[in-house]
Amino acid sequence: MLIKGLIFDMDGLLIDTERLSFEALVYDCKERGFTLTMEQFLSIRSLSIPKCEEKFKGYFGEDFDFKDSFDKHFSYMREHMDKYGVPMKKGADNILKFAKEQGLKLALATSTPLPIAESQLTSLGLWEYFDRVQSAADIKNGKPAPDVYLAAAELLGLSPHECMAFEDSPNGIRSASSAGCVTVMVPDLSGPDEELSKLIFASVDDLDEAVELIKNNME
Repeated sequence: MLIKGLIFDMDGLLIDTERLSFEALVYDCKERGFTLTMEQFLSIRSLSIPKCEEKFKGYFGEDFDFKDSFDKHFSYMREHMDKYGVPMKKGADNILKFAKEQGLKLALATSTPLPIAESQLTSLGLWEYFDRVQSAADIKNGKPAPDVYLAAAELLGLSPHECMAFEDSPNGIRSASSAGCVTVMVPDLSGPDEELSKLIFASVDDLDEAVELIKNNME
């Protein structure tokens, strides 16, 4: 196997925002008279915004004002991060620096709208590492469909099988795997179950550990 490029998810992988997102959504839903469970939240991780809306309306009814809820959730997160900073996941800066030094091509494949992603990663000095960026918000079919990873690989000028993809969530794993990428899971809120284990090349505890995987698959 010869890896020529790396494709990264963002939330829960490079930055530790999944817990904050859950807290923000729980708070907003409670204000509206609803209870969002962790199980429900885990089911929407990495989904495109239209897919998230479908899920929320299924949970809380067709009258649930998803757009207003999600906008307020993002506002809450921005306020928190403006005050306390964007939390970086262990090894995020190290793996990107290492990959750049090795001459690997780097792409971002996130469900977050790019202006938000750019702001968050720029604040940590990570945005500059990426050769190309692709948001699922800008394509027809978001995760778990393969489109965002297919698009990211194409932007790098590589075939998906030449790319190692890093994800923390089940929907992201399904997306990267179905695109044909060499898929690595770095679990955040949940680890790989029996189904996901069949879709991944490896599971590692953090991105520092993932550096060894890259080293072993560049030759």
